[in-house]
Amino acid sequence: MNIVYNCNDAFAIHTAVSIASLFDNNRSSDLINVYILANALSSESKERFAKLESEFDTKERPRHIETIDLKDYSQMLKLAFGGKVDTGSFDPTVLARLFAPVHLPDEVDRYIYLDADTVVLGDISRLWETELDGAVCGMAAEPTIYAKTKQTLGMSEDDAYYNSGVILTDRLKWEEERISSKCIDCYNEAGGKGLDFPDQDILNVVLKGRIRTLWQGWNFFSNYHYRDYKSLKLQAGWYAGLVTKEAYEAARLSPSIVHFAGGERPWLRANRNPYRESYAHYLEFTEWRDTPLQKGKEADMLLYHCVNLVTKACPRIRMLISALYLKIRTRK
Repeated sequence: MNIVYNCNDAFAIHTAVSIASLFDNNRSSDLINVYILANALSSESKERFAKLESEFDTKERPRHIETIDLKDYSQMLKLAFGGKVDTGSFDPTVLARLFAPVHLPDEVDRYIYLDADTVVLGDISRLWETELDGAVCGMAAEPTIYAKTKQTLGMSEDDAYYNSGVILTDRLKWEEERISSKCIDCYNEAGGKGLDFPDQDILNVVLKGRIRTLWQGWNFFSNYHYRDYKSLKLQAGWYAGLVTKEAYEAARLSPSIVHFAGGERPWLRANRNPYRESYAHYLEFTEWRDTPLQKGKEADMLLYHCVNLVTKACPRIRMLISALYLKIRTRK
């Protein structure tokens, strides 16, 4: 398996946790190559990744972690996008996934991209072996996307929208169809600043009709723990055409990859994320094991958990809260 991450020093700890969970739950895989697209990653972080590799690497089951330095990354983005690059509240490192095929070794013909804020809780060989049936990528749907986001992209209410936290990619098709160049053109046409989720929005536009829908359990948002199938259909009518109730409930019961999208992060003090123990468990496998939980957002964590509990009881209230949050965020 070939696995790709974007990473800078701020997210090195979370990348390490994700890699540890990947290695631990896929011990039967013959070979796993991890490629880290590194934006200004310190030598200390690189050394810690090397130690993580040595913890799992064996002659019978090789495990490799290779950091690929994105040299002059800021300058590269400026050249690609014709000047200033605006990714809103996101670090520009998120755009690196759009250029992964440019940086990967030639022998990599397919790969799974994983966001750093994920934990792998099961064997993902079935994901790796998934046939894309002519599609460029495989991604899981995101039924909770803001309606405004789709409107900004010129997408209709019935158009499917996908999350870019987990992407199974046919590298050969990506390069054959010049997807990176099309992403640059799309970003420039949109002006960048108007995109709520820069890389993800671009991929949804450029790859429309070229994405295979993956099982939700390969990219399960931790706050979906509080959402049943009926509530997601209520929020996004198109979801029922892609995902069955049985498949969603199987994902909810036992997700293979959990994505800590949203505000309730397991590395924040006082968080009540339902998968926080999994994060803490795999943190112990890493050289960052003694890192304390981040302070300063205890009140936010309490509020976020209350919203999740309310969501479980009445999903419509969550939809109203999300709409209000987006308005406040847009004004900022």
